[in-house]
Amino acid sequence: MALNRYVLTATVVVPAGTITTPIVAGEPGTGGAAGFGNTSTSAGFGLWPQTFISGTAIVLDPAGPLFAAIGAGNLRLFTQGTDDAGHAALSN
Repeated sequence: MALNRYVLTATVVVPAGTITTPIVAGEPGTGGAAGFGNTSTSAGFGLWPQTFISGTAIVLDPAGPLFAAIGAGNLRLFTQGTDDAGHAALSN
């Protein structure tokens, strides 16, 4: 896994995933161990839609599912010295 810093060039809404077969803790036939209930998702990323705002710096694995969900066309590489420069008039 190689992590890279990117900046979003557009506001992107990643759709919520679809809940697949629920895993119930300790219930036979669901595969859940006692005390470790869980559900998994598919066809999306996460249980709720997520909004990523344009101009936000983000760290992603380019081979990961979130990178694919956001789309390479909505990202550019983070430029050190430009994207981390603060222009908030904090000094004279």
